[in-house]
This record gives sequence, structure tokens and C-alpha cells, in this order.
Amino acid sequence: MRGTKLPTTCPMNELDQVVNRCNPNLDLIRALTWDLEGDAPASWFRWVDAVFEPLLLPHLGQVLEFASRQSLREIIVCDLDLDRSLPAGARESSISAGRLLLQAFPPRGDRLLARLQAAIDHGRAAGHFATLYAVRAAAFSIPTRTAILSYLWQELIVALPGGAHQAMLLEKASESLNQFLRAPCDGSTGGLRWHG
Repeated sequence: MRGTKLPTTCPMNELDQVVNRCNPNLDLIRALTWDLEGDAPASWFRWVDAVFEPLLLPHLGQVLEFASRQSLREIIVCDLDLDRSLPAGARESSISAGRLLLQAFPPRGDRLLARLQAAIDHGRAAGHFATLYAVRAAAFSIPTRTAILSYLWQELIVALPGGAHQAMLLEKASESLNQFLRAPCDGSTGGLRWHG
């Protein structure tokens, strides 16, 4: 896994295991949506504020919920909404990484990914990495919090391989995830129930 040498008791090892299961092609991916510019912590916090919190966090939560219900139509709508919302550079790298993820064997017995791939092939969905990763995580029954943390972990290790700040940056971004998961269902999340 991209040069991560962690003690066996480190929680990042658990995230590595989830990533290996849901994204066996991680080593082929050159970029997701975070483009490291300048100082790593400052760049990460800008990305968390501008892309992760307003766009990816709710997207991942919704897709995980819809995938658990096998709701292809809603997943496609979420993917297209993300396609319209992401900045151009992030959009391109996300779709490119999504294409690589489509090459991985789907979880045994999963039909939703095949149906989503057909929608992508026919131009009805964009095929963003976050969408496909969330569908795969749901197929493996990965809890919401773990799936989203493992998504964040991939953003870090792809853009900042072997970086000394990875654990601290993940911890800071997890604060917004925890807040998001604790938020009461007030209709803004479409009545989704969060678990994990």
C-alpha cells in the first residue's frame, strides 16, 4: 500500500484493509480530488473546506445509503450532481480514478455495480470515484463512518504518499465527518439514517 509502514496496532491498518478490499487498484491511481498545492496541511484544510465537507461528504453518505437499498436511480442522480459540482480538475481525476476502480472485480453476488457500469457506459452516469467506491463499500457491508474515513485515507495516500502528516490530517478531517454523522435528520439529508 503506497509506502505506508504502520504498526500493526495502528487504526490506519484497519483503513488499509478496507481500502484493499474495496479498491484493489489503488496503486494505479495517480490522483483523486485533492491536488496537493504548497504546504500539505494548509492545502488539505482548503480541500476539506471547499470540496470534502460541502460536496464529497454528503455525496458519500447518500450513495452509501442508496447502495444499501440497491437504489440505482438515486445513485445515478447523486453521481451526476457531483459531476456538476466538482471543480474541473477534480472532476477529471475523479472520473479517471473511477474508470480504474471499474476494472476491479465486483464483490461476489453484487449486481448493483454491473448496473451502474452499464449506466456509465451508456452515458447516463459520470462514474466518479467517490460514487463507485461508496457502492463497493456498501456491497462489502462497510459501515458508513469506516467507508468515508477509508475514502479520506485514499485521498491522503494518493496525493501525499508516505507523508508525515497523514494521521493528523485524517484526524482533523474526521471531525467534520463525526459532526455530519451526529447531525439530526432534519430533511436536508433526505431522511437518511446513518450507521457505523
